[in-house]
Amino acid sequence: MFRLTNESAFEIFTQLQPRLEINRGRATRIPSVIKFIVTLHFLAQGSYQNSIGQDYRSPMSQSSVSRSIHVVIDIIIDQFHHIIKFPRTVEEITVTKNRFFQRFQLPGVVGCIDCTHVPISGEALVLGNIDVPRLVFMNRKGYFSLNCQIICDSNLRILHMGARFPGSVHDAAIWQLSDIQVYLRRRFFNNNDETTWLLGDSAYPLTPYLLTPINGADPNTPEGRYTYAHRLARNSIERCIGVLKTAWRCLHKDRVLKYHPLFVAKIFYTCGILHNIMRMRNIEIEIDYDMHNELEVEDFNDADFNVQLLHLGRQRRNNVIQNNFL
Repeated sequence: MFRLTNESAFEIFTQLQPRLEINRGRATRIPSVIKFIVTLHFLAQGSYQNSIGQDYRSPMSQSSVSRSIHVVIDIIIDQFHHIIKFPRTVEEITVTKNRFFQRFQLPGVVGCIDCTHVPISGEALVLGNIDVPRLVFMNRKGYFSLNCQIICDSNLRILHMGARFPGSVHDAAIWQLSDIQVYLRRRFFNNNDETTWLLGDSAYPLTPYLLTPINGADPNTPEGRYTYAHRLARNSIERCIGVLKTAWRCLHKDRVLKYHPLFVAKIFYTCGILHNIMRMRNIEIEIDYDMHNELEVEDFNDADFNVQLLHLGRQRRNNVIQNNFL
């Protein structure tokens, strides 16, 4: 029902409880533990607030459910935001690279990147006084959403999450505005770091710090062997998104979130925090791959990208192939 083990849920609640008691607000008669359980129920099942409030485990009005969810999610993000952390120290980067290499024989990989859509109700976009046209949130699959960026490691632990852009924005555009892109670019140009990169699919531009597969490569060539290893390693992000959306079904396209996009982003980030806690506690869940529906890839148009970075990216990819897949 609530995804977490009793021990993990109790440990999280113990850390949240002091602030939940301070933020009781008008719902003074509702115990903090019930508000916490209600929020877990909402995130795990993706049910509407009325049905959650009618559950015998958490009987309360819809308005109380709404207040509880908002309060608990804000406190979880503030209390546990450090759990989602991109490796930045030499030790953290080295450990992440070594784990990828041990599993997939690909050097230099510090994470895998992809985007996934989190659905939003069109009604919520109208009532939320959004400053941009509602159609901006319409994705290529025909429903309203946020296009959310995720980076994970080889253990499916989330290293970075971004949920700032409407569903119509392309994955590559989101990456160009990402703080991680800025960070890796600076490492490459300012610190001469030529041994660190992400793996992404063909929706992303090839750069010296984000390597993409070679579409159509012959399997019996170095390029084909590289692409095979690349796809095996990049499957980590597909599995990560599958686990995330399987556990926290409020993110699934059939559980449309009827909230302002800013709060949808908070829900997404909270689910990522809880996902990492599950990974840290070795709480396994059977993956429903249908939960991640973005498997078809739009090829990136090289003509639209920085020619210098594209040239450097091709050099870097060729070096990896020559050194590892001949």
